[in-house]
Amino acid sequence: MKSNVDPLSPENPIVISTGPLTGTLVPGSGKCCLITKFSVVANKYKEKYCIGTSTGGSRRFAVMLKNAGYDCVVIVGKAEKPSYLKITDEEVEICDAKEVWGKDVYEATNLLVKKHKGKTGKCGVWVIGKAGENLVKISHAFVDGLNTLGRYAGAIAGAKNLKAIITLGSKGIKVVDRRRFIDTYVKVRKEIMNLPQYQPIPPDSFGKSELYPKTRIYIKACNACIGPCKGIYEVKNGKFKGERFQGTYFDIAIDFSKRLRLKDYGEMYKLIDLINRSGLCVLTTIRMLYFVTRLFERGIISEKETGGLSLKIGNFYTYVKLVEKIVKREDIGALMAEGWYPLCEKLDVDASADFKDGCSIIKGLDTLVDARLWPSHFNPSIGLANIVSTRAKHVHLATYWPKTILSLADVKKDCEKMGLTEEELKRVFKENSFDAGKLLKYAEDAEILYNALGVCSVSAHWAYDPIRDIPMLTEFYIATTGFKMSPRELLRVGERIRNLERLLNVKEGFTKEDDEIPAVWLQNIETPVKLSSGDRYLMDWFGRRLTKQDIEGMLRSYYEERGWDYKTGIPTKEKLSELELEEFIS
Repeated sequence: MKSNVDPLSPENPIVISTGPLTGTLVPGSGKCCLITKFSVVANKYKEKYCIGTSTGGSRRFAVMLKNAGYDCVVIVGKAEKPSYLKITDEEVEICDAKEVWGKDVYEATNLLVKKHKGKTGKCGVWVIGKAGENLVKISHAFVDGLNTLGRYAGAIAGAKNLKAIITLGSKGIKVVDRRRFIDTYVKVRKEIMNLPQYQPIPPDSFGKSELYPKTRIYIKACNACIGPCKGIYEVKNGKFKGERFQGTYFDIAIDFSKRLRLKDYGEMYKLIDLINRSGLCVLTTIRMLYFVTRLFERGIISEKETGGLSLKIGNFYTYVKLVEKIVKREDIGALMAEGWYPLCEKLDVDASADFKDGCSIIKGLDTLVDARLWPSHFNPSIGLANIVSTRAKHVHLATYWPKTILSLADVKKDCEKMGLTEEELKRVFKENSFDAGKLLKYAEDAEILYNALGVCSVSAHWAYDPIRDIPMLTEFYIATTGFKMSPRELLRVGERIRNLERLLNVKEGFTKEDDEIPAVWLQNIETPVKLSSGDRYLMDWFGRRLTKQDIEGMLRSYYEERGWDYKTGIPTKEKLSELELEEFIS
């Protein structure tokens, strides 16, 4: 793809890829990846767009794609009319989508599942909602009615007139060395289920809400998962009795219900269901609802911008109207549909610098977690990873969890299972601390490898996840494929992918300057967040207050450990040669 291609143009590919372990018995092996140029503007001053990877778990989609004989699907161009792609053992067919175009995510999924069945049962479904059809740039694509695959990819599919992809295969997945595979599987399954923290259902993480056991009615797991992280929740009483939401983490419902000042939990369940059905990013949408409503209350915008709608915090019905305006691209909803930077530019505000009502935004995306509020503070996983990522995304490292749950010894053990050498461990760890920048480099390489293999790295239940074990995954890889590779060589695959991703974005004009620290985080160095537990300042994983110089030092250390030029953020010729990527040296 040439540089500077518009994300919504036919030339921007959607690449959906499985891994060599996808669809096997390996715990959590329902993962697949989506690679594209994201639809939201990623720079305040120039129209630049990030190229990156989103990942998603699936119950059927990735497994059925693999069973149909495909590892990867590359979609370019644009269909003449609304269509969906059918991938089976026998053929790949572009089908008329008139029956499902205009349907919400769940309606379309159910219709396609009902229509397409085979020897192995139901088909897998990847689908967009009405927001994606209307080219809303903060729209998602959903997998099997449960998870998302492609944050902000909904509009890219909509621009191609692509409503959905269905997968249905029966060829099976061959394992070269069955005995070696089964022996490894039995060992790791036993290790997981014998952990004291293990639960067969998702926990209520940090919320400890009484609503969790009362409203959870089903647990839905991805392929081969023995510790699912998501479920279906139902309103038990009141005006929304019987309403359900699914796919979104329960904690998000509780946290944002408080943020939006919704007194009836049924209102939050209904709101999340509406957002998901529309195919919008639930995190971005809820944050925008709050931000825009507060702007209205502060007198920065008026009914002129909202199309006559009077906004008020805590008013469920105005939130619903705003969601509808985003999906239909009406009034202020048309601005919200474009993403954070266009919205802020048009309103002459800066959400990433609005300490009270805004949120942390990096490269045009609101971070999935806010380092000011997360229990494990600004650590390699939660803070630094967001800054250098192309999708404002944390990594699942041991530091994802607070120090009250895991110790420094646990973090070191996690690194050992990532495959770090003794020399690397000495560079990363000090006597009673670690170098955050250096640690992140290896955590990124490892998580990218997990994704590439097709396994989930989310430790939803046991805080320390046995799946994050590269020597063990190497055993699975060798047993499945027959290809001989050491754990160190396998980890190097993750490093190669990370450098290739960086080079693609360098081609799009990105440099170190785009690895920007959100203003709300810098403000938190001096201005506390008021919590029930007391004033909260920006802290590292150990609970020490940070300065801007501390964070810049972490970034320098990260670039140096990566072998990237500190002034530009571009991989050096020496690093590319070391990774046998000489063809990309310019």
